[in-house]
Amino acid sequence: MRPNNLNDCYLIRYLLKKLKYHHYTSFLHSVRVARLTKLVSEELELSQEEKILNCKSALLHDIGKFIVPKDILNKPGKLTELEYDIIKIHPLYGNEILKFFPSLKDLIPGMLYHHERLDGSGYPFGLNDFPLVAQIIGVCDSFDAMTTERPYNKGKIKNEQEAILELKNLPRKYNIFVVLSLERAIKKRESGVKKGIS
Repeated sequence: MRPNNLNDCYLIRYLLKKLKYHHYTSFLHSVRVARLTKLVSEELELSQEEKILNCKSALLHDIGKFIVPKDILNKPGKLTELEYDIIKIHPLYGNEILKFFPSLKDLIPGMLYHHERLDGSGYPFGLNDFPLVAQIIGVCDSFDAMTTERPYNKGKIKNEQEAILELKNLPRKYNIFVVLSLERAIKKRESGVKKGIS
């Protein structure tokens, strides 16, 4: 491992630890999204360099949330308009944080644009053209949000099939090739678990 890669790993661990202490749920979510991003990147047959970059970006995709007040992150039910506006700024917070670490600058696009959507309905900029890494993280982020209990979605969790179907039904928002890759990856993962059990 090259020294700069080693330093990057320490930086990423440091930032994740900060997020973990601020909001443990967001930390766990980031780890799950990174795992899903790895699976999708493999399904898309991306280069090894892209796979590593995508996973690192996914680990830090919500790093801006450690500046968002805990009472907003933990609020059950619907956020007020002001609270949602604060949440929507977290990619910009993350951008400012990563600017302090020049060796992590390549992780900024995946983190900054993961809430953008192909129809321009996302945030923070309302873009409809943005990097593939952000499209992958965006799909994995939405999938995990649908299938994992959060303070705002208790009793509304979808199973994996329902979540995939919802993503497939929104091709104007999500890259369908990424969604299909996630679907294949999940099926392979389930198949591997069943083989292990048998």
